[in-house]
Amino acid sequence: MLLHPGQRHAEGLRELADRGSAGAEPLEHGAAGRVGKCAEGPVDGWWILNHKVHYTHPNPEFERSILESVSPTLAASALDDRSAVERLDAWRRTGVGRLALYGITVGAVAGLYYAAGRAGLHLAYLHGTVTALWPPVGVGVAALVILGPGVWPGIVIGDLLLADFATPWGTIVGQTVGNTLEVLVAAVLFRHLTQKRIALERVWDVLALVACAALGTLISAIFGAVSLRLGDVINADEFGSVFRTWWLGDFSGALVFTPLILVWAARRTWRMPRLRVAEALLLLAVLIVLIEVPSQRDVPYIVFPVLIWAALRFGPFGAATGLALTSSLTVWNTAHGSGPFLRASITHSVLASQLFVAVAALTSLILAAVTAERTASEQAQQTLTDEQTALRRIAMLVAAEAASDRVFEQVTVEAAQTLGASAASLARFDEDGMVTFVGGWSDTGRLAFPIGSRVPVEETGVLAEIRRTGRPERIDDYEGRAPEIVERLSNFGYSSAGAAPVRVGGQVWGALVAAAPRNEPLAPGSERRLADFAELVAQALANADAYRKLAASRVRIVEAGDTERRRLERNLHDGAQQRLVSLALQLRMIKTNVRKDPESAESLLADAERELNHALAELRELARGIHPAVLTDRGLEAAVRALADRAPIPVELARLPEDRLPDSVEAAIYYLVAEAITNVAKYAQATSASVSVERSNGFATVVVRDDGIGGAEPVPGSGLVGLADRVEALGGRLHIESPPGEGTQLTAEIPCQMRIER
Repeated sequence: MLLHPGQRHAEGLRELADRGSAGAEPLEHGAAGRVGKCAEGPVDGWWILNHKVHYTHPNPEFERSILESVSPTLAASALDDRSAVERLDAWRRTGVGRLALYGITVGAVAGLYYAAGRAGLHLAYLHGTVTALWPPVGVGVAALVILGPGVWPGIVIGDLLLADFATPWGTIVGQTVGNTLEVLVAAVLFRHLTQKRIALERVWDVLALVACAALGTLISAIFGAVSLRLGDVINADEFGSVFRTWWLGDFSGALVFTPLILVWAARRTWRMPRLRVAEALLLLAVLIVLIEVPSQRDVPYIVFPVLIWAALRFGPFGAATGLALTSSLTVWNTAHGSGPFLRASITHSVLASQLFVAVAALTSLILAAVTAERTASEQAQQTLTDEQTALRRIAMLVAAEAASDRVFEQVTVEAAQTLGASAASLARFDEDGMVTFVGGWSDTGRLAFPIGSRVPVEETGVLAEIRRTGRPERIDDYEGRAPEIVERLSNFGYSSAGAAPVRVGGQVWGALVAAAPRNEPLAPGSERRLADFAELVAQALANADAYRKLAASRVRIVEAGDTERRRLERNLHDGAQQRLVSLALQLRMIKTNVRKDPESAESLLADAERELNHALAELRELARGIHPAVLTDRGLEAAVRALADRAPIPVELARLPEDRLPDSVEAAIYYLVAEAITNVAKYAQATSASVSVERSNGFATVVVRDDGIGGAEPVPGSGLVGLADRVEALGGRLHIESPPGEGTQLTAEIPCQMRIER
């Protein structure tokens, strides 16, 4: 950057010109540096004339950042002194608290910006006249990216503190506006393009940073050069060189210091193994030695292998740190007359330094991003493998028909450990608006909702959302929720939670929930990953329900068999057996009277014949109840028509299959229709009914409708339950629709293959 202390700017230009006439090259197109920075106070910052600060509604992002930066002691002792945290949180919500915290943040940004400007002067060339990179740009962009654009007044204040008020006011205002827009445009675009990611762990994020920095610094260079020209600080023939030096200096500062601050702010943990720390210290030592050794003059890019080492081994954090150290030392050495980029003129020295900075920045940051993407891909693959292994263990448990409470316990353990959550619970929604927790696990052994506890669904946070939407949900901040929820979850240190519904029979039975502490929120998409575990819970519940229904069905089948045998015994005893006994007595009487009274014997034979015919008729009726002969001889169509003819109400036969079906299917359909018509006649108060039987796609579909009173329910012991058992025994399904006052419709779907004629 070319720095100008008021009238000293012209003197600096003359000094450069004198050096050019003495054999050194004068300032020319392509020169690197910046006009507008001086030892007494460079003008570098921003101002937006039409921007208003909304003190009553500050950005929640930088509010959280304020708390973390202003009260680290409180944050560290939150578990020991919750009352102090609660008082601070309540004060923060007041208008005075919000304004005070906002003022502190703006002041901190202004101070950092000013300190970066003062430090940048130590990297200046030619007695503070020219510098190859300007650190405040990187500090300003990083501050607005992390804290949000709302802290832009801090940039304005810091820039004005660095200003040289010996220059015209119009020039100062123009430079300040340009510097403000420079940082604001770069930060806003970067936040938008990267979706507020600041770790620079993707190649796209690095390229977005380069593009946003180039655009933002271009705006500042335009405003700065035009302001200097309109204020008669520079001549018309100096405009091009001043513009280029301004832009390249700011661009270099953004490439070096913005990544440094962003990756340090994004670092999740500072814990490192001892060997890793030793490797980092060795890397820094080697880097400093290579920068300072005299041999670097002949091999200026000898530090690149070390920068690559930092990028590969330590990712964006190592790359940005190594880049900042290398760039600062290189520019420092060049400014003090040493190093590999010292040239015959200041212009060429600055250009060489900036080219080195740009190449080093792009190489190390992009390589680090590629390394981070590869590492993230490997971690994602390992996470997927662990998740599939956990799901397989649960699936084996379900397949082994383990008890439900054992499955619930295993699911919560596996889900929490797979997602990195500190606790997980399984809850069941009850019809009375309550939630019952049937399983749970936590790394501390303490649960916010113990197993067996029942609470209103409104007091469970994310479970209330699941109950309302039936979809996977997550909550990242419980602020503004019911006080009972906030108090309970805060006491256990939870700040975020994700949940997935457990669906059984198409209905939401409950939900699987995972919770995470304040300092380690759940990863994005955790609620969708929970859905896989929830499906296994649903399968276990469905299996248990199926086993229960199967056992009940077996009991009903045995009872039905016993009942049918008793009916057959009673019918035989009361019907055909009595007639046959009577017939035997009549035959004895005929035998006695055949010689004495032939005429009476003939009459007795006629009575015996009638008794025999009645007995045969009753036996046929009994046989028809066991398995109708018409079904065997003539098929389903004739048997159903016979049922319709004997029905006490009109029965319309809509569709019947012409081809024969398997014997078991025909028998099931026959008894289904017979029982349905009997129920209609007895209970439905219907005036008519209809029957249709269709065969398609490997299924026989039977539909029986009536126009009765409706309200039929398959309660235990009813004929509808027996029909369902008969259909389900063949692998089919029975569906009942019986709204009150609108009749009843039975729909049965029975697997059906072509009958093989023998």
